[in-house]
Amino acid sequence: MGELNRADLGGATGSESGPGPYLSAPVGHPPDPGSGWVGIAANAASGRGRGRVAVARLVRELERLGLEPRVAWTLDERKAMVALASSRKAGRCRCLVAAGGDGTVAALINERPDVPIAVMPAGTENLFARHFGFGRHPARAASRIARGRAEPLDLGVIDGRRFALMAGFGFDADVVSRHHAARVGRTGQLRTTHRAAYVEPVLRSTFGYRFPPLTVTAEGGDGRRETLTGTTAFVFNLPRYALGLPFAPSAVGDDGWLDLVVFRDPGAFRALHYLWLVVRGLHLDRPGIEHRRVRRVAIEAAATVPIQLDGDPGGAIEPGGPARIIEVLPGAVGVVVPDARLGREVG
Repeated sequence: MGELNRADLGGATGSESGPGPYLSAPVGHPPDPGSGWVGIAANAASGRGRGRVAVARLVRELERLGLEPRVAWTLDERKAMVALASSRKAGRCRCLVAAGGDGTVAALINERPDVPIAVMPAGTENLFARHFGFGRHPARAASRIARGRAEPLDLGVIDGRRFALMAGFGFDADVVSRHHAARVGRTGQLRTTHRAAYVEPVLRSTFGYRFPPLTVTAEGGDGRRETLTGTTAFVFNLPRYALGLPFAPSAVGDDGWLDLVVFRDPGAFRALHYLWLVVRGLHLDRPGIEHRRVRRVAIEAAATVPIQLDGDPGGAIEPGGPARIIEVLPGAVGVVVPDARLGREVG
């Protein structure tokens, strides 16, 4: 198993822009099996600490298939690995694997890799992995990495930070911010988490969040703009939220669009009512809930409103400050997929 250090870089830097990733094989075509190296961006704290065990098993399976795995455990190592993959100085990188939860995937895509990504899920929700059919079985994951093909995935972006799943503004982001704060230990390191850890943040947000109004300006493909108002808003790239809830069932990851969902009315009891409608799949047909297909969204607020991106804190909208702009980046990253098409969920 290869270990990464700064000497591996050879002065190379990763790609910062461009229309889309360089894929290790043409889009829609599988690479030749048994060649190239595979980078693994690992998070030892994911899924109650299961990360190291999952990575060790994946490494063994990749080696069995004749591939060379290289593992990065730290932020510096991950940055070096992405730059090395982009430089091609260490030979062809087949793909980069996010070994962890949705936060690990988000961290990897924000390194702007120009080789495809795959996932070895070891987190709590694993929404990205579930959408694309990545399971926890190391042998199956290794086989998919060796024999799968790369397809483009759109991303959303806000203030230069990319997201693959969704951006949230308001109540849910307040829950995410409280949960994240509770995870940070005295050393500044994140503790492992689980679904039950969200109970206290949900209760605190229920009684503490004030639901300040949002002004949301949606822009479609024809450049026309529409202004909506609400107290909680989401911008989805992929259809599901935590617990697999289908907030944006029509969202497709490779169509060049984002799905905007705005909930109008304030209050914790109204939020619970909206949640019940989402569970039943009835929310998009009800008054007080707006759904639009967009390419660009601008959001302003009358008071401080928190933001979450792919389940992690993403800053805040400040009153009197500039609108926060969310845009779609078509085909911004490649994903290793089996025969099923990328943008539709793999059963």
